[in-house]
Amino acid sequence: MKIKTTIRIYFCKYSFESEGKFVPFAYPVDSENYTFVCEQDIELNIPDNYDPRAQQIAALEAQKTKAMAEYQKSVTDINDRISKLTALEYTA
Repeated sequence: MKIKTTIRIYFCKYSFESEGKFVPFAYPVDSENYTFVCEQDIELNIPDNYDPRAQQIAALEAQKTKAMAEYQKSVTDINDRISKLTALEYTA
């Protein structure tokens, strides 16, 4: 399947770089580091059987793994604090 779209070409150069580069974007960019050069209509060949769901599922699985790791770390920190509090002797 062929699709037509417009890309915008920007020149990008950061202060720490000795040379810049040309970068395409599908949307307008508003940044002091990007200078608009031109717009270009292009035609892309997309596979007829393209299905984005596999990539979306992989991204969600990675997000789930990260969330579970953050949750486990939080629970471990809380358990550690509880353990330290219960180990203290209370003398009044």
